[in-house]
Amino acid sequence: MKTTSENSGSYEIAGSGSAQGSLGGLHNAWRRYENSSIPLGLKWSLSIAALIVIAMGVLGFYLIQQQEAGYRSQVDRFSRVIVEQLVRISGEPLMAADTLSLQLLLQRQVQSPLILGAALHDSGGNLLVESGVSPPDAARHRRDDTSLSAWEWENGEYKAVSYISPVVYQDVTAGYLTVSIDRSPSEKDLQVTLRFLVVSTLLMIFIGVILASLLAYRLSRPIQRLARAGEALSTGRRHGPGARRDEIGQVLETFQLLAEGVRRKNLVEAAFSRYVSPQVAQQVLQQGGNGALGGNRVTGTVLFCDIVGFTELSEGREPSDVAALLNDYFGYFALAAESCGGTVDKFIGDCIMIVFGVPDPDPHHALHAMTCGMLIQQLTRRINQIRQGRGLASVMLRVGISSGPMLAGNLGSADRMQYTVVGDTVNVAARLCGMADPGGVLVTDTVMASGQPGEARHYAHLGPAELRGRRENVEVRAMDVDAVARDVNADQLIETILTTVAD
Repeated sequence: MKTTSENSGSYEIAGSGSAQGSLGGLHNAWRRYENSSIPLGLKWSLSIAALIVIAMGVLGFYLIQQQEAGYRSQVDRFSRVIVEQLVRISGEPLMAADTLSLQLLLQRQVQSPLILGAALHDSGGNLLVESGVSPPDAARHRRDDTSLSAWEWENGEYKAVSYISPVVYQDVTAGYLTVSIDRSPSEKDLQVTLRFLVVSTLLMIFIGVILASLLAYRLSRPIQRLARAGEALSTGRRHGPGARRDEIGQVLETFQLLAEGVRRKNLVEAAFSRYVSPQVAQQVLQQGGNGALGGNRVTGTVLFCDIVGFTELSEGREPSDVAALLNDYFGYFALAAESCGGTVDKFIGDCIMIVFGVPDPDPHHALHAMTCGMLIQQLTRRINQIRQGRGLASVMLRVGISSGPMLAGNLGSADRMQYTVVGDTVNVAARLCGMADPGGVLVTDTVMASGQPGEARHYAHLGPAELRGRRENVEVRAMDVDAVARDVNADQLIETILTTVAD
């Protein structure tokens, strides 16, 4: 007994675990369905349609079962009433053994289309009179019952139900009455009723599914409009205003105002990134526009380059022509700085200032700055060839590069500030730029401390140089631009920059 009880408990636990597993599987399937990429309108249509199908199916099944049970109950009550009437009528003649009266009585009853046959037996079970169809297996049913009983049968020609009841006269059982009722007409009527209910249920389900689809579409339209507004926001397109004046219309209007604000914000950010470097713009935006004056001490490299004889070049030319000339060259230089990891700090007339290692740290800032200086000079030569072929003026550049500590941060006033770098390193780079030969690049020894592009012999040592406004001299080296360009195979990168700007 103990083992049986333990096994029973194991079965209960296993059954409970199976039910929980089924519920968990259904929950996971529903979650996958909710998180699927099926359009929301279709999801709602399927969900509402499934709910309608289940509800109408259950209701239809219940109505069919109730109708069938009620119909059969009515037929059974009607049949029992007929049997009970025959029992009352046949009691006295059966007690008197008046077979002629009994025969006439049964013959009149069998003339009804619903009664297939009837028979009377005495109390000993002997057949006295019979009319119409005899039910099969009648002898197997007991004759000593004190109440009415019935059984169904069919023989290929008939579908019937037979009733057997004791005939009691003055508290004496005179015999037994057997009556067979034809079920075929009632079954046909029942089938017609059931078909009507089935067709009605299916029609209601079909209409419900159509209405569910329309309702789901109507309900999902505002959400679809929100999705289109979001898509228009991501692509930069405008989304037209809605005509609704209800709560959904208010949500759409609020969302469109939000989308318009985000669109304008993106335009401002894009414009801001064109006036300052993308790295600086990103840093300022991350601070939420709450940047304070001051900065941090960093170590980086600064590159200055300016145009030789720019004052003389500008004399006698239209300002628009001078601006076009500067834009033509500076566009290439900015791309060269970006390709080397540098940040254009500012354009100062004919001069461009590029910083490396600021604002994003770069352990190879000096190497990248020297590579950028070489690229700028090589690009200038290629651009000059192109402009001279078109009959346009060409220029020569000087480049100065210095590495060391500097202050990087916001300078200016609380109302107007600029992110830049200041310090002795910046001043040295500016002075070296003014000292460089046209087409040349000057660097300090500190720039080359961690390596250089190309071979070291291509950097001529010029010795200590005295810089204006500075007490200490600076060790200076001059880069052999052509030799370094050959060492690093710069032609391919130059072609890429030229192609990018041209496109």
